[in-house]
Amino acid sequence: MDSKVRNQIAKTFGSAVDDLVVELYSETQGGSTVQEPEITSRLCQRLEDRLDGTQVGDYRMSITAQSLPDRGHRSLEKITGADLYVAISVEGEGGFDKGLFVQAKYDRNGNVEELRDACSRMTKIASGQGSYVWVYTPTGVKVVSAEQVLRSNGRLPLQGHTRTMSGHARRILDCNAGTRSWGVQPLPRAERRSIIAGQLRNLRTPQALDIVIEHDG
Repeated sequence: MDSKVRNQIAKTFGSAVDDLVVELYSETQGGSTVQEPEITSRLCQRLEDRLDGTQVGDYRMSITAQSLPDRGHRSLEKITGADLYVAISVEGEGGFDKGLFVQAKYDRNGNVEELRDACSRMTKIASGQGSYVWVYTPTGVKVVSAEQVLRSNGRLPLQGHTRTMSGHARRILDCNAGTRSWGVQPLPRAERRSIIAGQLRNLRTPQALDIVIEHDG
């Protein structure tokens, strides 16, 4: 996959995420009407609806959203500290299978200890390269690494460097973000869905987004 196509895919994905978060973001007046978990759940499903089957150059994107089947008490004890598990496979020359874990927060997040604890648990399981915070803002998503949060006072928005969602997606495609230890090998869609559902149950991570980018030229 050449640099131009990586840029196009990253921009396509990042723009879709930002557009949906802008639509779903809930202002503070009168209290938030849409909480972070609901934004994350809706975001995953709408990304599947909007981008599944999208063609970018000679590549086709397949996107599947999943939720934790068990909504019982134990499902709420998130072992990873993550709200979202993202599996991404790029097939063909220079391809890879990687995963990353995401803690999602509004930009007005006030629970510093909760955020730092979540970031600490994510990095223990997925390393710093596989652990991120997606900060929901009125203009889209800002991305910081879990390690950045742990080095700071934990308050959002963090002072200093943040990435756009498109920039974050480009780093994943450039193999500078995400961890291969949580990747899922290319398999028929139903089999990948089954594997990821099992990971959600075992880790009690509420949401998953499975992204496969296949050469279709």
